[in-house]
Amino acid sequence: MNYDEWAAIGHANGWLGVRRNNGATSKAGAKDITVRAGSQRALVLFWYSIQDLTDDEAGRWSGLAKRPKCCYWKRCSELRQAGYIEPTGETRVSLAGVEQQVCRITDQGKQVLAGIA
Repeated sequence: MNYDEWAAIGHANGWLGVRRNNGATSKAGAKDITVRAGSQRALVLFWYSIQDLTDDEAGRWSGLAKRPKCCYWKRCSELRQAGYIEPTGETRVSLAGVEQQVCRITDQGKQVLAGIA
């Protein structure tokens, strides 16, 4: 089974974002893709509502890239998995010199953001 097949099954069953060998707390956390006011997810989603961004750009614009031990790219991944942001098909060169996908907020993401504002 490839990742896409596994991800489709996981998304359908509500456990996307965890590995089979992860503990119960990790599984519970992965199921909770809630965007709460003041959370890192909300902050990143807000910046995606302003403009299309790469994960690196979202980290910089939100300020999360400057926080120690903050994994802003995980928040971006969670937002993609939840369907709140989606790739545009465009790429940009990151600070590391590699191409990164550019994502935009979805209608579902806009609804979530409006619900916490």
